[in-house]
Amino acid sequence: MNEKIKTDVLIAGGGMAGVFGALAAARQGMRVMLVEPANVLGGQGTAGGVAGFCGDTLHVNDAFAELVDELTQMNAIAPYSPRADRRDYDLELCSFVLQQMVRNAGIQVLLHSRVMDVTVQDGRITHATVLCGSDRLSVDVEMVIDATGSCVLARQAGLAVEHLGANEQLPMSLYFTMWDTGKPITPHLPNGSPTWEGDDDLPMTTLHCFDSGKVEIKMKVIGFDAASGISMSNAELHARQQMMGLIYYLQTKGYHGKVLDQHILASVSRQIGVREECRIIGEHILTEEQVKNATQFEDAIAVGTYHLDYHWPDKVQRAGTGITTMVKPYQIPLRSLIPRGAKNMLVPGRGASGDQMAMSSFRVMATCAQMGFAAGMAASAAIKESSDISNVCIKTLQQQLISHGQQLDLSAYGDYLNHLIEGQSAVHDGQSSNGH
Repeated sequence: MNEKIKTDVLIAGGGMAGVFGALAAARQGMRVMLVEPANVLGGQGTAGGVAGFCGDTLHVNDAFAELVDELTQMNAIAPYSPRADRRDYDLELCSFVLQQMVRNAGIQVLLHSRVMDVTVQDGRITHATVLCGSDRLSVDVEMVIDATGSCVLARQAGLAVEHLGANEQLPMSLYFTMWDTGKPITPHLPNGSPTWEGDDDLPMTTLHCFDSGKVEIKMKVIGFDAASGISMSNAELHARQQMMGLIYYLQTKGYHGKVLDQHILASVSRQIGVREECRIIGEHILTEEQVKNATQFEDAIAVGTYHLDYHWPDKVQRAGTGITTMVKPYQIPLRSLIPRGAKNMLVPGRGASGDQMAMSSFRVMATCAQMGFAAGMAASAAIKESSDISNVCIKTLQQQLISHGQQLDLSAYGDYLNHLIEGQSAVHDGQSSNGH
């Protein structure tokens, strides 16, 4: 079935950046279409199995505060602590709350859908073809937000992107859950599954244990290109085979002394977890040095608060993890969300313009929620002002963001992980970010 639709703001990608971009635009009176390939909203925070908000969660914006409040009422999120760099939550309940928030805002949500191509006229995207199941939708648009993480729309529009590829991108991870059965189990190693002699040989593994007996496990996966469909298909197949070997290892040998000899596999994330795909070449490229020096910008629209989180891209073992240099809060400019030369497109989230090390910090969900909300507000402003996205009134946009609880003043974040920043500065003073 072919159907013609008009919308003010088309958003590709229903992760945190996309959802909060949609909420911001809808609350400004815009008609919004949100297109998501998975069967739930939330992106890496739900379908990808990442059940913890990294970065400051207290000063994001009022829409994010609503999400946290709903999860709190469900007893489905950990209390806020400025001394914790991860705030755990129930990912299934999170996906439900996000669903309710966008539906209540009147946003047209298309799951199991993706943008197939776009039409560009005089530097503006005017039209998109959306495949929703077997239905092909023809959509006229005013503004576009590419929150896919892989810059799908930007690439379709012929805009420049940075694409590093396999063994250079930050690696993927598969998340899965094991539950305590309360009795000994009989481990089984399926044919073709890998084996390892000891903990140091394993793929980088993180166990998150709960009093209920649940164990959430994150397992590193390398050697694949997350921005390539064929490579991603192979990554999913490889990851699940590797997972079966890891489960057998945990059940028989254990990890760091903890043997899961009563635990069985309970669930696997809907899709492999992705840290990096492509990034736009934007009107401004946020750099590692700007992040580390807490640089401020006249067109600031979001604040990053998470440490540099660089994982070795070509080594599967833990091997010191990578680079985890603490940084003070830093600003993210609107120009980093605008592809170079684009007139009506914004790219929030991990696809925004920055070098790889800067992206390793700003890719986390709380920061993506800020960037997405700002993108939705900026897109609405451009439509109301009948202007290109680079010409919106920055001061007015910033005032609107602040009125919605989106703190741009870096001093507001002073308590978040400050103890770690000070401690690391004392220990690592004068060392480069190539340390840990």
